[in-house]
Amino acid sequence: MLDLKKMLDNLNEYKTKLKNKNFDLDEKYFIDLTNEIAKIKKECQELQSQHNKGSSKIGELVYKKADKSEIEAVKQEMTALAEKVKQLEDALRNKEKELNNYMMYMPNIYDDTTPIGKDDSENEVVNYYGKKPEFDFTPKEHYELGENMGILDFECGAKLAGARFTVMKNAASRLEMAVKNFLFETAIENGFTPVSVPFMVTRNIAEGTGQLPKFEEDMFKTTNDGKELFLIPTAEVPVTNIYNNQILNETDLPINYCSLTPCYRVEAGSAGRDVKGMFRQHQFEKVEMVKFCAKDKSWEEFEKLTASAKRVLDKLNLHYREVKLCTGDLGFGACHCHDFEVWLPGQNKYREISSCSNYLDFQARRANIRYRCKETKKNEYVCTLNGSAMPIGRTMIAIMENYQQKDGSILIPDALKKWLPYSKIDAKGNLVE
Repeated sequence: MLDLKKMLDNLNEYKTKLKNKNFDLDEKYFIDLTNEIAKIKKECQELQSQHNKGSSKIGELVYKKADKSEIEAVKQEMTALAEKVKQLEDALRNKEKELNNYMMYMPNIYDDTTPIGKDDSENEVVNYYGKKPEFDFTPKEHYELGENMGILDFECGAKLAGARFTVMKNAASRLEMAVKNFLFETAIENGFTPVSVPFMVTRNIAEGTGQLPKFEEDMFKTTNDGKELFLIPTAEVPVTNIYNNQILNETDLPINYCSLTPCYRVEAGSAGRDVKGMFRQHQFEKVEMVKFCAKDKSWEEFEKLTASAKRVLDKLNLHYREVKLCTGDLGFGACHCHDFEVWLPGQNKYREISSCSNYLDFQARRANIRYRCKETKKNEYVCTLNGSAMPIGRTMIAIMENYQQKDGSILIPDALKKWLPYSKIDAKGNLVE
């Protein structure tokens, strides 16, 4: 959530930046609401002051043994004042709730280094890494490779759960397990402490990281005996909220966590996109990295986060590029984001495989995560960052398409051979030593 005071002090800047992130601020409604809240607060304080003076006056009258009728008159006046205060406090709570609800739909403003643009076509390429593979044949897409080998079964996935689900068989299932182990161990090597978390969360937890209320249509929900739970779209949600409503010590920062979880996404806004294969699924697994740090360390930690993502792709010897997202493509809660797009020769294009974001204190304000500043001794909001390292399915796609051979086989990358000690998957889907 945005800092209300900073927003009011710099309203024109915030209005412009919100517009560039596709949020049109209703300035009149917003200002009228904040002014009304300020007015009610002032009235409350004035009446409370009168009530306090009246209470003191009653004490003085009792001490002076004043006439009972005079004391009773003051008491009645104080009772009326107390009722007015209560009414104002109720009105204040309602107006503050209305303001909070409105601000819950406001995205984070972007950092000034973020390029201005309307959509992903205006993202800025930062750099290219690794060597693009060369083929003396026309490379196939992953789903064609997998179906030819008999290791990816999309029809069975659809039979079991509908579109955007996949059944992996034999070598694909073994490859998936090897990728999981590789990604998880690499995250730990990069300094992240592993945590296992619930795969379902309550509404207030999903609100803490910004998934709700805006993106409710993109989340799967379950109810049982009146209890509402949301299936997580990413481990970012439960991991960030480990410290929901807590105060940390600055000496314990930064805190780095990684978690391997399933992720569930309705993909409501992606109708017709990536309908073939397993690039965009309702259910997939991913290793997520989450950082908590002091407010003056977030950009230093952002560099470490992106370095961790790059290290994964470098170990797999994949060609990829780093992209700085423009304002129109930037996520709801992020103030700055770099995507890593891996080269997929079957598609003949770069596709996102990792996204690393700095949220500053946006999520911490929503989730009320603070730290005790050792210098000022005051409680400050932490900065949160997160990045994928990586989604299992997309990593498999990248391996299958980049390591495919002319005879229809797929070589096993050296980085995976600790968990999958074979040279390749042959054209019939068998693992070959």
